[in-house]
Amino acid sequence: MNLLQNIKIKNFRGFDNLEVNGFNQINILIGKNNSGKSSLLEAIFLLIGMSNPILPDNVNRLRGLNIRTADEFRYLFHNLRLNNKPEFEGLFTDASCRTLKLNPIFKKTGQEAGKQKIGSDDLSIDASTASPNMTGLELEFNIKQEHNQKKAFKSSIVFNLPEIIQNQNNKYKEELHAVYITGDSTEANALTRYSDIVKRKKGDIVLKALQNIDSKIESIHPLPDGLFFSYKDIDELIPSNIAGDGVRKYLNIVTTIAQKENSIVLIDEIENGLHYSAHISLWKSIITISNEFNVQLFITTHNLETLKCLNELLGYKEYKDTQEKLNVFTIAHTKKSGIKTYKYSYKGLKDAIETETEIRQ
Repeated sequence: MNLLQNIKIKNFRGFDNLEVNGFNQINILIGKNNSGKSSLLEAIFLLIGMSNPILPDNVNRLRGLNIRTADEFRYLFHNLRLNNKPEFEGLFTDASCRTLKLNPIFKKTGQEAGKQKIGSDDLSIDASTASPNMTGLELEFNIKQEHNQKKAFKSSIVFNLPEIIQNQNNKYKEELHAVYITGDSTEANALTRYSDIVKRKKGDIVLKALQNIDSKIESIHPLPDGLFFSYKDIDELIPSNIAGDGVRKYLNIVTTIAQKENSIVLIDEIENGLHYSAHISLWKSIITISNEFNVQLFITTHNLETLKCLNELLGYKEYKDTQEKLNVFTIAHTKKSGIKTYKYSYKGLKDAIETETEIRQ
């Protein structure tokens, strides 16, 4: 499996510069609120889908930003300054490297003589104002495979309301796939995902995972009007959308991981909507399914009990092989060096939890 190994981020949201090295198959991101955990997930998401011009808009929508103008793209730029162009670079275990740069697109006024440069960048504005009229984003991306020359591409999204114009580069074919699960995600697409899984004859894996949290579920049925559960002692099928919040959150996570092999799944605030008693069952399912489908995981949490459950599970004999597949990263704001990350192996996590040593935040 080709894993994302390192990432460099520049001028994205709250990050001016951030470099994270040593990603593993299972990566847990921890830190205080507003430390940048979600922004790191979003940066990975953008890099993996770097050819998709609608993705920057989708990333903002994950935050609840539904303003239908190009101006909302400012929230991707560090300190909201358009000359702070977001840049991302990722190195993978197959020695390939990919980069992405987000460039603002401005409305052309046809008055070139009345324009001036902003610093050393190519951005220009009307001489009468300090706020460029941004109309969209250009995605400048490239990929360098080992032993091959670097290939460069561009795509764009332009807001020409009421129309949104996407210009996707048809010469580039994306080989990687990533899915982002927010802390408040529901199972709205679970039917489609589960149907795909059933077609590959892998439906039993999802069923066993759900039975870990609710042993009364006997079977799962993808029907035209939704996903239904068969429960013990109930004579008719029950729609999944009236099951408990924990079951629906659980269903969303496990079907997302199982839907597509050799992919990357990003889960923000994994503990949301789940009772403490379900955490070990969820970790069991996540580990089993990620191994079955060769999925690389990036998971954020700020809940110590969630980490304790993971630590407990990995202490069991049948999960010891997973210890080498896990890394934990703390994201912290430092006075001298800005935002930094600190990496812990399973042993480091285990020692910190068992000795009640504070994991650096």
